Amino acid sequence: MFTIQEAKTQFEGCITYGPWGYSQGEKWVYKPEGFISKIIVKYSDLEVVDCIEFQSYCSKGEIQSSVFGQPISESLTHTICIDHPNEYLMSVSGTYGWFRLCKTVRSICFKTNQNVYGPFGSNSGISFSHDVKAGELIVGFHGRASVHSLYAIGVYVMPKSLAYEGKIMNELCSSMSRMAMPREAGPWGSGGGKPWDDGFFSALQQVQVFVVELNAIYALRFVYLKKDGKSLFAQTHGETDGSKVELVDLDGEDEFLTGISGFYGSVKGYNGLEAIVSICFHTNKRIHGPYGEEKGVGYVYYSSTASPGKVVGFHGKNNGFFSAIGIHMESV
Repeated sequence: MFTIQEAKTQFEGCITYGPWGYSQGEKWVYKPEGFISKIIVKYSDLEVVDCIEFQSYCSKGEIQSSVFGQPISESLTHTICIDHPNEYLMSVSGTYGWFRLCKTVRSICFKTNQNVYGPFGSNSGISFSHDVKAGELIVGFHGRASVHSLYAIGVYVMPKSLAYEGKIMNELCSSMSRMAMPREAGPWGSGGGKPWDDGFFSALQQVQVFVVELNAIYALRFVYLKKDGKSLFAQTHGETDGSKVELVDLDGEDEFLTGISGFYGSVKGYNGLEAIVSICFHTNKRIHGPYGEEKGVGYVYYSSTASPGKVVGFHGKNNGFFSAIGIHMESV
């Protein structure tokens, strides 16, 4: 696919996990140029994974990998299309075990920041699973296979900060390579809670703000525009029970989000638990908000508006409330 030296350079800093499965067969490695754009899984209905192959997208166009394993005439085929660079791989899981006197991968499932694909095959056997840490993504695969079966599969993982700086993405199509990749800011708010990241999109279409009588933002949900013009409703971040919903609608292509601001601090009656207590959404035309409580003793002001650009995604943390928020931004 490319030289050993290029592979070393592009995958410098990646971490190897697995493989999960068995040790027979030949070792295989998939370290692609550019983005992983497709995963093709061929499997026997409710039985085993027969083989797997990949496609990547770069300046040379679509590049097909080798076939790892052996497809049979009865194989079912499922093609996973990944909406790069907005969508990226975050998890692989499945099972492996005996089938008709053969050790093999029996099922497989992939999770991205936007979707779950699978499982494909049988749930019988020994389970395996690997979820990347916050701020990481899966950039390649490896394992063991023969002309008879897919015996094992593992992953290569890299911090997003390295991947999007060009360690493996420097073979993007020429127009993509000229475009500034989104930069990350924040999150602002509480240091505790479960991290989340929606990823990168073409634009923001709507924000759903869930507010309660307490001095806090209960939850946020973002509606993004994908590059094909379709809307994508992201996961709700925070809790929504008993809350009132305020809608922030951007007026189509002419208005886009340029930043956020607000306050964070202690939630009344929750023994020092901190969360986002107010938020404003700044666009190239107006300011939407504030939503929540603007001021109070001990509140801390946050803002992303000092650095101009276009907000193309959000990340943050949940702790029962909406505890922290950050942005992905690209230059305009």
